[in-house]
Amino acid sequence: MLDEYVLIPDIFDPAAYSNPAFIEMCLPHLKEPLLQEALVRDLRDGGWSRFCLEQSGNLHRLGKEILRKLQSNNRLSRFPSQPGTTPTSAQHWCQESLSAHGIEPLTGIIAAHATKQQFAQSEVASIEKLTGTTWWQRRSPSVTVDRKTDSYLKVMNRMLMQANSLMFIDPNLDPNSYNYREFYRLLAPLASRAIKPHIEIHRSFCRGDGPARTFPTQADWKASFTSLGNALQSLNLTIEVFFWDDFHERYLITDIVGFSVPGGFDITGKPDDWSTWGRLGREDKDKIQRLFDPAARPRSLKWPSPLNLPIK
Repeated sequence: MLDEYVLIPDIFDPAAYSNPAFIEMCLPHLKEPLLQEALVRDLRDGGWSRFCLEQSGNLHRLGKEILRKLQSNNRLSRFPSQPGTTPTSAQHWCQESLSAHGIEPLTGIIAAHATKQQFAQSEVASIEKLTGTTWWQRRSPSVTVDRKTDSYLKVMNRMLMQANSLMFIDPNLDPNSYNYREFYRLLAPLASRAIKPHIEIHRSFCRGDGPARTFPTQADWKASFTSLGNALQSLNLTIEVFFWDDFHERYLITDIVGFSVPGGFDITGKPDDWSTWGRLGREDKDKIQRLFDPAARPRSLKWPSPLNLPIK
């Protein structure tokens, strides 16, 4: 649900199209998917974006806007340089892209018409024929996952490596519960990041449903989250846990994408126990984020201050 592309710089150059006027149709068609559904791989450890900025005087106005918004919206994903000299042409950037794809697969490589003619690989698509490209057609706002940690990580991997903030919203999230015993593994990939994201957990202050519902104290919840706090300490991560009036929906909200997670973040031992995650639109993502903003709904919080993990 979070795709990753390489944009060959010549897609911002009208002269690289079969008809220079086509850029006025192709770039607007590309803009929203990039800013809502995807990351753009910033090849050569940021060299791609630096190259584009150096050429900015020659870029189409929409190209400049897309580059600016990719940067401001945290959608440029840095990737290490591949062997060889620094690319200086569209062909060189395409070769760099294919090398990077061989190490960590991309969704696709989007090039201008002139460059696509030189590359037969199916990973490379002409921006003029993008709508007919198989991997572009396979884009989806939802994904069905088996309710197992490894399946969750496959869906979350790109987001975990890129997002600056994460909100795990699940009324039942309890690291002391058997079904949530592996929750810490969803956070483990964050340990490799030089700059750690801001992480929050939002759950109900009560435990269980109906007549069996109980109302743990702050001390009880502190004990329940101790094991997660210990795991976080080894990962060099911190989390804020917020306890709310009872709610039922489950989400994963980040600065770059929001997911509806109907089954929450617990796991089951049942084979092929499927749940369908959906990517939220911009307005819905922002609405959910505001709904779980302590400053916006202080009366719905059970305790004013969050539980900070690791526990000191």
